[in-house]
Amino acid sequence: MNFYLAPFSRLVHFRSGRFAVVLGLAACALLAGTGAWSQTVREQLGLLGMTHERLGAQLKDIQPVHAPRRLSSGALGSWRVPDTLCEGVHFEQTLFFVRQKLVQMDLMPIGGEHHLASDDPASVANAYARLVLSLRAQFGAELASSASTPELVMDTASWVTGSADVVLFRSGKPDHSTLRLVIRQRQLVDAGEL
Repeated sequence: MNFYLAPFSRLVHFRSGRFAVVLGLAACALLAGTGAWSQTVREQLGLLGMTHERLGAQLKDIQPVHAPRRLSSGALGSWRVPDTLCEGVHFEQTLFFVRQKLVQMDLMPIGGEHHLASDDPASVANAYARLVLSLRAQFGAELASSASTPELVMDTASWVTGSADVVLFRSGKPDHSTLRLVIRQRQLVDAGEL
């Protein structure tokens, strides 16, 4: 045995159980420190209704949006998380507020190395299929619609859970489509207002 490796091999052999535990704990600490664990949509649903201050304690990398976007509902997308791992996909997450409470989250996949490539149709289609299966396992059968043509892809899968809607979109050209995941509080409208 190599002279330099002998002391290390005895340490690993003598304390192999402890060494494995220490390595495992170090790996967990590293993953926790980088935010690398994947959240589920069910965990994201728990954020709805929170104020920005409470979200700051929950979301490590929350930051203001440079050009806030207003939805037709009046919700303002004023905060974002540049890279959140949800259901195994890296998303940029935009947070929309009404009366200082979170009412909607829009998640768009991030491109680039080790992320989803929108110019790879198989990658987007596979991610959509994986997300549908994961959400189906959490919330049951989805309401689905599909309007694909040779020039256009438009797939939608949606779920209603408690007081929230979860909607997954795949849209665009067949050779360049995008995904969008929307998690929002249900807005019940009085029939008299219709």
